[in-house]
Amino acid sequence: MNNARCNCSLDRMLRQDDAYIFITGAQKQSDAPAGKSYVAYSIRTGDVDAKRRYSEFESLRKSLSKLHPTLIVPPIPEKHSLVDYAALQTRVKDDLPMVEKRKRMLQTFLNRVARHPILGRDHVFHRFLESGVSWSDVLHSPPLSMLPKNPLQMVVSQQTDAPAHASNTILSNSLVPIPTMAYVLKHPDERFEESEKFTFRIANYMSNNLDKSQRKVIRRLGELANDYAELGAVYNGFSLNEQGAVANAIEKVGQAVDASYTETAQMVTALEGEFAEPIQEHSQFAQIVKQVLRFRHLKHAQVEMIESSLESKRDTLENLQEMENEARRLEEAISRERTVGANAVDIDELNRQQQQQQQQHEQGEEPAMSNGNGYPTSNGHSNPYASDHSHQPTMNGNGTTTILERRRSNKTWSSPARMINAVGHSLQGFIDVDPEATRRNQIGKTKDAMEVLEEALKVARQDLAGASVDLQGELDRFQKEKIRDLRDMLIAYAKVHIRYCQKNLESWQEARAEVDKIPT
Repeated sequence: MNNARCNCSLDRMLRQDDAYIFITGAQKQSDAPAGKSYVAYSIRTGDVDAKRRYSEFESLRKSLSKLHPTLIVPPIPEKHSLVDYAALQTRVKDDLPMVEKRKRMLQTFLNRVARHPILGRDHVFHRFLESGVSWSDVLHSPPLSMLPKNPLQMVVSQQTDAPAHASNTILSNSLVPIPTMAYVLKHPDERFEESEKFTFRIANYMSNNLDKSQRKVIRRLGELANDYAELGAVYNGFSLNEQGAVANAIEKVGQAVDASYTETAQMVTALEGEFAEPIQEHSQFAQIVKQVLRFRHLKHAQVEMIESSLESKRDTLENLQEMENEARRLEEAISRERTVGANAVDIDELNRQQQQQQQQHEQGEEPAMSNGNGYPTSNGHSNPYASDHSHQPTMNGNGTTTILERRRSNKTWSSPARMINAVGHSLQGFIDVDPEATRRNQIGKTKDAMEVLEEALKVARQDLAGASVDLQGELDRFQKEKIRDLRDMLIAYAKVHIRYCQKNLESWQEARAEVDKIPT
């Protein structure tokens, strides 16, 4: 199993039942060389203290996502936009409510990571919590320094024995295709298709509806609290213009309004921390789940593209082998044609020799001797074709060659094999110096490529199967955690409103009692 874990002191500390990570403070500091200020957050884990800035929290989360692309890494509070910085240049780092909100959400992030069965055991996370550790050194040392640029080039499944968090030799080969999100799966997994649709719907609803509406409510409640504060001062001033029971009643109403201001402000703070921030967090969670499902989509697409590439190589090899077999058959045919042509008897030549022997016999001359093949020889030894003159066409009385001699002069092209051979050599000069060697070289390269792709397909299939198991387990774990969080959020939402209503009821009952004292 590819799930070796750390056993350092921080790991043992975090495995205790009562373990909890606190962010105890936030101090404004500045870089010595550049002079730029930043907020350093103080982290306490047991008796270990560390200080980290927001950008280091951000790089920790990115690092964990790269190390574990099939896991749902908790989110951190969002960065301020450029518009925020432009509008609040000098106030962003001094904005106490913003700093407090970040403290709460960063603390939640650290504890969610610590409770995760895999992320909480990762030594990179432990190094982040250690005192006196340079985070820059951690980022530039293994395992982070060994990560490939593309996570598809490493084995990510916890179910395999392949080396973790390192570039895989096979998957990093240039022959292995790297897909994009535009790739449409030929055989998608129905389970993850349904998960994608559900997650996209939830992400859209939480981002565009629930989170937006809740922020609007909290903003307006904050405005209402300010209005109550102003109204309370008005009632208190008004009471100074009256006397007796009326003045006391007006003052008591002013105090009830002041209490409403106080309770509304407290309700805004409680809703922000116990409901709005968890809603924002789960809105981010939905986007993170989308990213994890997209990675699994890419891993599946990689398998299908390797299969397609391997099938293409097989077709290419089959075509090359057919060409090679055809070339061999052609060579054998040419060789047989040459053999037959060399031993063939020229009928026209035999007829001519028979005519010459007949003429010599009629004139009383000694007939020429013939060799074993039926060709006449001079003095019984040499072949007349050995002489260059034997191939020269004979002129008749009109100075033209006879049909017999023209046949003899064209004897060089009488064999189809010779013609094919000549044309083949001519084309060879145009096409390639040595097409046979090129073709065999292509066959060898294609076989080598197929071996790489077959091995890559085996690794990628195993990794996809393992990653699918990991991801399904992660989705199940996250769903249980989400249900528990939603339950806690709704209970907190109800308690905040109950407390708000109870406190306001008490204040206004006291005001009602004072108003009842006014004589009628």
